[in-house]
Amino acid sequence: MGAVHVVGISDCKVSGDRADTVVTYALGSCVGIALYDPHLRAGGLLHVMLPDSRFRGISREFNPYMYADTGLYSLLQQLLALGCRKERLVAKLAGGANMLRSSALLDIGKRNADASRDLLGREGILLAGESLGGTVGRSMSLELQAGIVTVRLLGRGEEVL
Repeated sequence: MGAVHVVGISDCKVSGDRADTVVTYALGSCVGIALYDPHLRAGGLLHVMLPDSRFRGISREFNPYMYADTGLYSLLQQLLALGCRKERLVAKLAGGANMLRSSALLDIGKRNADASRDLLGREGILLAGESLGGTVGRSMSLELQAGIVTVRLLGRGEEVL
């Protein structure tokens, strides 16, 4: 068995070792974006907190993985450096829950999910599965050997995308 790469919040990990697994936890309103190249059996996982970086303001440090817009392009760049081809990539999404339940206006989960879908569409990357929305947190793992993405819903079991 290969290594398990744990992706934190506002983080990203990639691997070209088909024995590896990439996993992220604590997907509430955050969205996990898994990209996988079935030919190379390489892939990566991004854990985004916010839909876009336009309104990030002035900050001392900029973390591209915090945002869907900059994070997706960073993930894509890393995968291309491993030899992945954009036209072969398959995407799967998880998370995007409405953790505040009382406010549709502040539904950052939906905004994260919509931004992620839109970016994938603009890049021509196939969205092959998703587990989005609702009001429960999730974890997500990508097994590189077969490209299997498993999503565990808090208190509700798991599903394979």
